[in-house]
Amino acid sequence: MEIILKPIGTIHSPFKLGDPVPIQSVAGRDIEGYIELFPEFTDGLKDLDGFSHIILIFHIHL
Repeated sequence: MEIILKPIGTIHSPFKLGDPVPIQSVAGRDIEGYIELFPEFTDGLKDLDGFSHIILIFHIHL
């Protein structure tokens, strides 16, 4: 079996390689980041208005 992941965007945060990152989100409440969704996938956002949360699946790479 082969699983291939293709990114639909990028998550940006103020953390850089080697920076200490909070282990739990409660320790980083004042830290902001953003998600850059690639333009060809923006139609997938149109039905999210009724939801309070979304789940992001991500792969950390160096």
